[in-house]
Amino acid sequence: MLDHELPVMTDFLPVVSQFQTKLGFKFQDITLLETALTHSSYAKKNRKERVEDNERLEFLGDAVLGFIVCYETFQKFPEFEEGDMTKVKSAVVSRRVCAEISQELDLIRILKVGKGMSGGELPESVSGAAYEAIIGAIYLDKGFESARTFVLRTIEDRIDEAAASTHQDNYKSV
Repeated sequence: MLDHELPVMTDFLPVVSQFQTKLGFKFQDITLLETALTHSSYAKKNRKERVEDNERLEFLGDAVLGFIVCYETFQKFPEFEEGDMTKVKSAVVSRRVCAEISQELDLIRILKVGKGMSGGELPESVSGAAYEAIIGAIYLDKGFESARTFVLRTIEDRIDEAAASTHQDNYKSV
């Protein structure tokens, strides 16, 4: 995690540049990525610098993520009924799964948080929100197809696992 005292943008740029490589996505508007990686605890501490937090991007990213998972489930599993698709979405678009992906992407290491949150393990709600905020930032920066590509690269295996689990449950109940 970044130290809460780092100035906005200056020391953050090299880290963000490396992170973009890991994401497989280069932002046109780097401030979207910076905002996605800024928790409200950091933004509140740095209000005089007009630092934005990731909550609005998280809101958008959550909707984009949900749509992509629903659409992929609908397309890949035509035998699934509404309840089956809902189970897959619930399993995949969960705070736990988003937090796991956030850890896999190493978002936690570069997420800017306030003093009270640095120095320990972040709650799933914070790390999961960062993943959703990244999705929202990608959507705003490059559009739906780029967001879809990123989401599927990071979550498609989990869709398949949840679908297999749902399918197994249905098989047992039959």
